[in-house]
Parts: sequence; structure tokens; C-alpha cells
Amino acid sequence: MGAGFVALAATAAIAAAPGTALAQDTTLNEDNAWAVDQIQAPAAWETTQGEGVTVAVMDTGIGEHPFFEDKDVLPGYSTLSDEEDAWNDTDGHGSAVAAGVLLAAPKATILPVRLDTGQADFGGAMGESEFGAFRWAVDNGADVLVVPWILQGAEFEGEYLEVLQYAIDKGAIVVAGAGNDPGIEPGYPASVEGVVAVTGTDQNGDIWLENTTTGPEIVVAAPADAMTAPVPQFGTLGDGTELYADVYGGTSMGSGFTGGVAALTWAAHPDLDASNVIQRMIQTAGDGSGTRDDEAGYGLVNADQAVNAEDIETVEENPLGYPMGEAGASGATPDEEEDSSAAPEPGAESAGPSVAAEGNKESNLSAIIVIAAAVVLLAAAIVVWLVLRGRGRKAAAAGQSGPVGPGNGPDQTGYQQAVPANPQFGAPPGGGQNYGGPPPGPQGYSSPPSGPGFNPPGSAGEPSPWRPSDPNRR
Repeated sequence: MGAGFVALAATAAIAAAPGTALAQDTTLNEDNAWAVDQIQAPAAWETTQGEGVTVAVMDTGIGEHPFFEDKDVLPGYSTLSDEEDAWNDTDGHGSAVAAGVLLAAPKATILPVRLDTGQADFGGAMGESEFGAFRWAVDNGADVLVVPWILQGAEFEGEYLEVLQYAIDKGAIVVAGAGNDPGIEPGYPASVEGVVAVTGTDQNGDIWLENTTTGPEIVVAAPADAMTAPVPQFGTLGDGTELYADVYGGTSMGSGFTGGVAALTWAAHPDLDASNVIQRMIQTAGDGSGTRDDEAGYGLVNADQAVNAEDIETVEENPLGYPMGEAGASGATPDEEEDSSAAPEPGAESAGPSVAAEGNKESNLSAIIVIAAAVVLLAAAIVVWLVLRGRGRKAAAAGQSGPVGPGNGPDQTGYQQAVPANPQFGAPPGGGQNYGGPPPGPQGYSSPPSGPGFNPPGSAGEPSPWRPSDPNRR
């Protein structure tokens, strides 16, 4: 089946009345309480709210909105060459997914990565800019990557698998929505081993079979039914009065909530690696039996149990497998001792990868050795000078010549302290580029057929500010 880039949150119909006050930043919490309660997040908040865990949202960026004002949202990164950071979400999809993460884990850190404008997709295939953006995210501190879209078409091989393997080998968790069409198979990257593939539930907590994608690749389920989403407050989406939109969340929002549960779990158990955070999530999902089926995977994510359950058996490797078949296949390793003090904010101008603490340790050790050597040589020089001076005096007393002068003493050598390693950050390989035709790779993409259940709440055919053309597909 041919397809292309598919956004997984359904479309929006603006629900806020003109004149809505900016102070109404609790609207999202109140309107989406059913979803937060369904994943049992409030019980988990008694232990943690996700502080210290960074979740990268790989989507259309993020936009200004009162909901984000008291949240920890970083500048992020954009693949578009004329943008300094990811704060330019002219579509609203990325902002909605980021809100989903924060509804589940209010104190998690959001790292927005802007891959797409929402008005023009990246040609149904990923290129160097997109692959590089994934690497940039994990190299700049992302613990969890949320991917709320799918690609469909030919087999996804080579760099498509390598970039996911890289993220997992670096110690990150990749969460991806499976799709909103029950007539298709889960798309990339949800279909790849090692990825936490998410299907959707309705407001009763049942798998939303009429409107979400299922299959043997599914790992967990999360809320996907009607929700309220933030409308970014600039450009064509908002003018400061229309703050919220009623949407069918789809597995985009489901992946956001699942990313939030991952943040809660990791914040509560910071000693765990990514494999064991996933293990806690899947072993506590659904009825907690650890069994898996083709509709719900292991079941509805349960933040309370993922955070608080005891006696969860630990694992040595990712329980979901690996994109390239085995751990470490990308050659990357986790940055267990990263020096964050020298790292600029994500999106800061620079060029090159971050430098780990180990490199700084080696530089510091080299400096210490050089300084110590200088001290030893200086001491030796003084001793030699004193000895020669004493001999010179004795020779003078005996009527012999042999003055000690600069030419006769030891050479004076200057020592310069080693220059510490200079962390640099910048664009991913190939640099950010505006989207054009697809690079070499899977070809033949076209828009997928319309599926049931994608109409937004409200009147049929009402134009959506999220999708200028087809309201559900990009």
C-alpha cells in the first residue's frame, strides 16, 4: 500500500470563544482529565511528576501558549534553515503532542524538534536533515523520543533502522504512534523492533478499534479519543483569543501520554537504564500480567504501577528487541557521565557534537601532568644551579675560572596548560534544509485513503487550522 507522511492526531475545530482570557491555562488539565485519570497519572504524581527527564517531541515544533508558560520547554532544534529553534509551530500538531506529554508528566522537560511545517511534508521519506535531527536530539540530552507520525510504503532499511538503533544504543527510549486507520498496518517507526508502538483507547479505556491501528507490533495503548489541544498563539492559528481546539487525539496524543509515562517511570527510578524503564512500563500495563496481544499489546499504560510497582524483574537488554538485531549495532554507547555544565542550550549556534565528560577528564589530567612536570623540572633546575653555584665559588676561591652563566645552565623551557576540550553543538549532518523531494530511498508515496472516524468534533467539513488540505493527512 502506498502512503506518505501521516500525522497521527485528528483534526481540530476551534472551540474557544472570542475573548477567552489568557489566564485560562487550566483548561487543558480540566478538559483532558479523563485521559490523565485513565492512565492513573495522579497516583504517580505522589512520587514524581517527571522532573529531570527530557522528552523530545519529533514533530512540527512548539508554539507560544499559556499552558507552556510555567513548563520546562527548551529552545529545541529546527531542520528548516531559516529558523534558529523549534518555537515556530505554525501547524499546532507538535504543540498538542507536547501538551500530552506534560499532561502526564507536568515537570518533565520538553525538547521540541521541528521536522515539518505541517503544510508540506518531507516527501514521504526521510533525508539527512531528518536523520540528523534524531541524532541531534539524543546527543543533546533527550531521554525519550516521541514520534507522533508514520511513514508507509516500501521496506524501511539502512539509515531508517540505523538512526533508531543509534537512539536506543545511546540509552534513549523511542515511542511512536502506530496510526489512526484500522485498515493499515502500523507504520514506520512504530513497526520497528525496539520501539514502543502505541495504539489508542476511547474514553472507556477500550481499544478504539474503529479509529486506531493495531497489529502484532503494538506494545501499549494510551488515550486517543476526543480531547482539547492548545492552539499556538501566532500566525494563522491564533490571535490571542482562540486558545483551544477540540480534537480527536489519535495515536499522536497517545504517544505523547506514553512518553509522559516513560518520564514519570524514569524520574522515579533514575538508576534504571532505558531497557528496564520499558520493562516496567510493559509489565505493569493492562492487567499487569505481562502478556501481549495484537490489539492492545501489553495493554493500557499504567503510570501508577510503572512508578510504584515492586518486584519487577530486571532485564539485560531491550525487551522489545533492536532495530538492527542486537544492542550496540550502531557503534554508539550511552553517555553515562556527560558533562552538562559546559553544554549550551539545545538550538544554540555552533557546529559539532557534544563532548562527554570523559574527554574533559582526559584534558584535565593532561594539564595536571604537564604542570607537575614543569614543577619537577623547575626544582631540578634550581638544584643544578645551586650545585654549580657552589662549585663556582669553590673554584673561585682556588683561583680557577668557570663562571656559571645563562649559557652554561639548563635550558629554560616554558610549559603551556593543555587547552580543555571545547564542546560544540550544531546542526545535524547535512544541515537544516527546507523540504523538497524525497532523497534516495523508498519511493512511490501517495496520500493514504481516508479512513473512518477522522472527522473532528463539530460540523462535518468544518475547515481545520491544523491541516490546510486534507484535515487528517500530511
